[in-house]
Amino acid sequence: MSDTSNKPQTAAAGTKAEARALAEAAARLSARRQRDALPLRIVTPRLVLRAPIRGDVPDLVRLADNRRIAEVLARLPSPYTRADGIAFVEIFAQRPDERPYAITLKEQFVGVVGLTFHADAPPELGYWLGEPYWGQGLMSEAVKGLLDAAFATRLYPRIRAQALASNAGSLNVLEKAGFVRLGEGTGTTGGCAGKPTITLEREQPRWT
Repeated sequence: MSDTSNKPQTAAAGTKAEARALAEAAARLSARRQRDALPLRIVTPRLVLRAPIRGDVPDLVRLADNRRIAEVLARLPSPYTRADGIAFVEIFAQRPDERPYAITLKEQFVGVVGLTFHADAPPELGYWLGEPYWGQGLMSEAVKGLLDAAFATRLYPRIRAQALASNAGSLNVLEKAGFVRLGEGTGTTGGCAGKPTITLEREQPRWT
């Protein structure tokens, strides 16, 4: 006679695992739908946001190889090499969970803004701007352009962002864009590792 005493538990565990796998698959599909709904090109009063291209690499490397930028970001290599620039354009930018935009001013590459998609959390906004272009309101304009495009799809109930507690400039950009602070933690990667980090969130505007 076979032992069937543990079969109900095994069946329950199997059902839970299947439900979890189904939920994860649905979350990935939703994230992919959000990503693919974004326009390929976003135009603001002064800027054009578009997909990064191989021709951006020289300016990308020149601007990103800056310790003042790397020390406030979680995922920017430092030093930043030509190989890093090529990998960003040809690998990172093509990933299904990423949608970066090259920020261009008069057809000149000046920085990056984009969204990272998660299966278990809202999309996360990230950005950086080349130092020669700081203090001109360009980052606020780029962030507003991307947020407006995202919320216009009606597929983004909320978007999150993180910034170092010491990065007043980035926090100003986010709060100016309507993000509200959720809480403070500690960064774990890149230039944010071990530093106080603030998480913020922006909800879908009612007007959309």
